[in-house]
Formats: sequence, structure tokens, C-alpha cells
Amino acid sequence: MASFNKVILMGNLTRDPDVRATGASGMKVARLGLAINERRRDRSGQLQDFPVFVDVDAWDKLAELCGQFLSKGSPVLVEGRLQMDTWEKEGVRHQKLKVRATTIKFLAPKGDQRQQYHRQDQQQPAPVPAANTLESDPEDLPF
Repeated sequence: MASFNKVILMGNLTRDPDVRATGASGMKVARLGLAINERRRDRSGQLQDFPVFVDVDAWDKLAELCGQFLSKGSPVLVEGRLQMDTWEKEGVRHQKLKVRATTIKFLAPKGDQRQQYHRQDQQQPAPVPAANTLESDPEDLPF
């Protein structure tokens, strides 16, 4: 059976990004806490916000950018995949479900421009020129 693992979340950071270098390679990882409000009616019928807290890991260049541009309260859109972290402490095995980010879009505008940052190894689409800037000879058109 085929499987599919993709997550898209939008919310605000619950704390400043914790950026660290890992092991001998010095690869960067940023640990982010994301709060997502789910609005639903409570028992009395009033609309209430029920927060869902998610841990997100960003790696490499994306981790550095998160540390540089994000802080507690920053609104972000995160795309990634679910990942199960397991570790053992004092003989007890622990597990935690996290999101490993592949793309983080910073939603707070910097001036009038919004920035989107992707993992460095992710292929970027080629820019498409505006229709009025295409230079072609009418003889070359297929129709």
C-alpha cells in the first residue's frame, strides 16, 4: 500500500527559535514551537479558541534563516512531514511526534514584501517572465 506524509500548518511561534549545531558536522537545526488555534463551540455554545501545540524542526539553511528572522509570536506557514523521534532516558523509552519542515513561509511582512524560504536542497522553479517581456518572432509561433 502506498503512503503519503505531508503536513501544512499555520500558526504562531510559542518561543524564539532554538538554533544549535549538531555533532561533528556542525549541521544546524532550529527547534520551533508552533501554536495553532482551533476555533469551536464549547459546551455552552460559545466560540472558543482551543490551541494545539506542535514541535517543528528545521534543518540547514532553513534553520539559520529561522533563527535570524523569527521570534516568539511570529506567524508562519509550515510545510513538512511527520517524524517520530525516539530516545531512551534512564532506561525508559520515549517517543514524540514532530514535524520536519521542508518549507517555512514567514507571514509577517518585512516592509511590504513577504519572504518565503525553502530548504537549500529543494529545487526551485525557474522564474517565469511576464507575458509582455517575451521576445519572440511571430514566425516562430506554432499556431
